[in-house]
Amino acid sequence: MTSDISYAVRTLLEARRSGLQVAPPFALPDRDAVYAVQDGVAEATGPVAGWKVGARTPTAEPNPAPLLAGALVPSPATFDGRAMHMIGVEVEISFHIARDIAARDAPVGRDEALAAVGDAFVGMEIVDTRLANFQQLDPEWLLADNQANHALVVGGSIANWQTLDWAGLKVKLVVDGRTIVDQTGGLGAVDPVRPLAWMIDHAVRRRGGVRKGQAITTGSWTGLRYFPPGTRARGEFVGLGAVEAVFRG
Repeated sequence: MTSDISYAVRTLLEARRSGLQVAPPFALPDRDAVYAVQDGVAEATGPVAGWKVGARTPTAEPNPAPLLAGALVPSPATFDGRAMHMIGVEVEISFHIARDIAARDAPVGRDEALAAVGDAFVGMEIVDTRLANFQQLDPEWLLADNQANHALVVGGSIANWQTLDWAGLKVKLVVDGRTIVDQTGGLGAVDPVRPLAWMIDHAVRRRGGVRKGQAITTGSWTGLRYFPPGTRARGEFVGLGAVEAVFRG
């Protein structure tokens, strides 16, 4: 299996280098194989900038993926929309790590995990894929390709996130001046702190630890929306902050 994992890593790295999508070369047998592919790509591209994690419900097992080196981009951000296979946009609550926790075998409890977190911020995850026919693929391959992460745009800082009523947050997505989403709530996990703490524990026990300056983003509040090149998108948590990105056409 080691040779298969190495081949999968090389295949995804070549797709990133060439800009050409690839077909998955084999079936991934389990989650350990998924993580091995993620780790191989991350090791080849530089220190990870952080993590993305999502859970479909408040009790579902979260799905983690690295944010590769260079993935964090300050708002307002500009991307070459013509160079992307698709332009996916998600508005999220994200967090900065403010204190290192080194890799270890022992679990990281919730209190210790949250003590390592600094500010929250309004994030916009930009989604693209290295995989051909991604909508028909095994979800484990989508996760192996870092759940299609392209970048995370870092928007307005949220200082007092510990006191927020997460379920009551109002979120907006405005595209080219037209409001696409205007709603209360929308995160599948409802409370982003649960996947945040889970991700820190997972990263410490299985992925080499967490490092000051890394970011963790915790899932979409607006769903995954696709737009063409030339789009200007703005995400906002009302009263908390906003984030913006332009995709050149």
